[in-house]
Amino acid sequence: MLLRIVKRDLQRNKIITFGLFVFIMLSALLVASASQVIIELSGSLNQLLIKSKAPHFVQMHAGQIDSSAIESFTAANPLVKDQQTVEMLNLDGSNVYLGSNQGSEANSVMDIGFVEQNPSFDLLLNLENKVIEVSAGEIAVPIYYMKQKNLKIGDIVSVLGEQFDKKFVITDFVRDVQMNPAMVSSKRFVVNAADFTALKQQLGEPEYLIEFQLTDLSKLNDFRNEYQSSNLPNKGPSIDYPLFKTLNALTDGIIAVVIILVSVLLMLIAILCLRFTMIATLEEDYREIGVMKAIGITQQDIRSIYLAKYIVMAAVASVCGYLLSLGVVRLFTANITLYLGVAPASILHYFVPVLAVGLIFGVVVFFCRMILRRFNRITVVEALRSGTRGEARMNTSGFSLSKRKFVNVNAFLGVKDVYGRFTMYGLLFYVFVISLFIVLVPVNILNTLQSPRFVSYMGVGQSDIRIDLQQSNQIEKRFNEMITKLENDPDISKFSPLITSRFKVLGSDGVWDSLNVETGDFTIFPLSYVHGGTPRSASEIALSDLNAKELNKKVGDIVHLEVAGVAKKLTVSGIYQDITNGGRTAKAQLLYDSKTVLWYVVALDVNPGISVQAKMDQYTKLFYPAKITHLQSYLAQTLGNTIRQLKLVTGLSIVIAFSISILITSLFLKMLLAKDSSQTAILRSVGFTLGDIRRQYLVRMLIISGLGVILGTFAANTLGQKIAQMLGSFMGASKIQFVVNPAVAYLILPLLFMLIVALTTVTSTISIRKSSIAKLIAE
Repeated sequence: MLLRIVKRDLQRNKIITFGLFVFIMLSALLVASASQVIIELSGSLNQLLIKSKAPHFVQMHAGQIDSSAIESFTAANPLVKDQQTVEMLNLDGSNVYLGSNQGSEANSVMDIGFVEQNPSFDLLLNLENKVIEVSAGEIAVPIYYMKQKNLKIGDIVSVLGEQFDKKFVITDFVRDVQMNPAMVSSKRFVVNAADFTALKQQLGEPEYLIEFQLTDLSKLNDFRNEYQSSNLPNKGPSIDYPLFKTLNALTDGIIAVVIILVSVLLMLIAILCLRFTMIATLEEDYREIGVMKAIGITQQDIRSIYLAKYIVMAAVASVCGYLLSLGVVRLFTANITLYLGVAPASILHYFVPVLAVGLIFGVVVFFCRMILRRFNRITVVEALRSGTRGEARMNTSGFSLSKRKFVNVNAFLGVKDVYGRFTMYGLLFYVFVISLFIVLVPVNILNTLQSPRFVSYMGVGQSDIRIDLQQSNQIEKRFNEMITKLENDPDISKFSPLITSRFKVLGSDGVWDSLNVETGDFTIFPLSYVHGGTPRSASEIALSDLNAKELNKKVGDIVHLEVAGVAKKLTVSGIYQDITNGGRTAKAQLLYDSKTVLWYVVALDVNPGISVQAKMDQYTKLFYPAKITHLQSYLAQTLGNTIRQLKLVTGLSIVIAFSISILITSLFLKMLLAKDSSQTAILRSVGFTLGDIRRQYLVRMLIISGLGVILGTFAANTLGQKIAQMLGSFMGASKIQFVVNPAVAYLILPLLFMLIVALTTVTSTISIRKSSIAKLIAE
């Protein structure tokens, strides 16, 4: 009997059951995929760190080094397990030509460094995570360029100088634990020792990576303070093991979070649909439930009859979702596999996705049990006497057809029905809200990343061109000469020289630490501040968001900085967002010591009508080997990988959300047409045509979808904004503001959404034609 009841229920509600099945399956598919992405990311990253023997602390330095001083420090420090000094030859992009590309890398934002394979640790690996070995005339190219330039094994890399012309054959692609991510603006090419020596004699500026592995990683901060308080080389940024992990995991980690968000929203839609379907089924079977109670079947057994169907459906849907994820997940893990490699499969690779899918199944069953508690309110007498609980009374106060003015009859009846039965339409309304939320949040995040305004989250003001001078011989002289030429250039409307130096700062723990401070006039190209504003005197300082948190400072607090050997109190004037240099920077108007300068930067705007690209080409030759960057190009090159991944997720979200809207609108109308069959017959009998009735349903659906669009857009710009800020906080931008494209977010997508609902409504109401008036009245 139980099997017959379940079978009949499935046959009676095939479309509804199929819809619920699809929602649960999609939710299971996405949550299984996201969990597999996280496990794959964690395993592959750990494998890369182990295989490459990642350094724990790296100090970059441009200029001469005292090797004996480094060796003495290493020998005397018990925290040091191993140490090596790596020489990297920095080449100007204008000297490097990749593959069949006709142009050089002059306009690339990446710093190109040529190195030999490291002897001890910080090993550079190939695509099989094996240590790269290259012979004379061969080269291993970073994966970043393989993707950007579509390079392959056997392509040629040319290095050209005034008196130098060398061609290398690509034999491998480099996995670099330090410089893998596109967000890291330096890349290492691996060449043979003999080729490195030949290059060094002709081109480039040497830079040194002073690398350490520690005996106890938990004492990394202690070691950093010891190194930076010594007189060892430090003209350059310092990076460490936790930062390697964060930067390598950032892109795919964010994508996994977005997928989980979509999965949770799908699960919410499935639960809303489940509630509506189960309540409708209980109302249809009200008399049968009363009969079963009357003949002695226990309430628990009756509940089990109805629960069995949903348990089987949820179990099959969850299993199907998991099996589909095994194929779909490769779309999301392809980037991980390429940049980090494939980790050996462990029990977690199988257990965690199964556990995640099991959680989806458990949530469905739990809510089914909650909904079926309605059995407690069903009495045998009422069920047998009436056969129904009766529909809630329609609230139509204030809506009288005779009192309508200037309103079409069909539109009036459609509005009246929505107003009177809004509780019933609530399911559709909330599904539309969630669907639009699923669409708009990824679209807004993507638009924000692609916007020129996103540069404000990189700790710099908006300008046309940025010129970077890294450490090299006579750098200060070159910088001063460059400033003189810019002052005399009539094509320049304004420019701002900025100098980054290293200072000592008193941390919240009372220990002096190092802080990179950019000095200059920050009113020329102002930043966007989360709190406060620009430092306008030598007694003020602005801190990046992450630095402010680490130092436990807010606007108006005092920061102790060591300037020219003297402790100085500076007032925090503002806090800004910065995702560069690990998110730990500061801005001030201080006198700097040329011996502690890390790098020089000039930001500038050209006059109207002047070609930015032409000016960049001119400066590339004039200020060689300075790096000339168009800031918009910088965003495209450093965030390009993240943007490509997000485009995939955004496209998938749009397809899923619109598919859900079509499916749920069809299901809802099927139930609504069945419920309104007698009312439809009455309308037809008094003269309403099929077209009139369809227009009434169309008005209802457009009202609900319109309200859903309004609330969904509001939720995307508020709750969605909070989600984006949560993701941004990991990078040092905890107050990201959506850059919304009004035409897309407020016009094209909402209109497309409502058009899909309208077309689905028109298609679904065609079934009214098939029923005669006599049959409808008989029902």
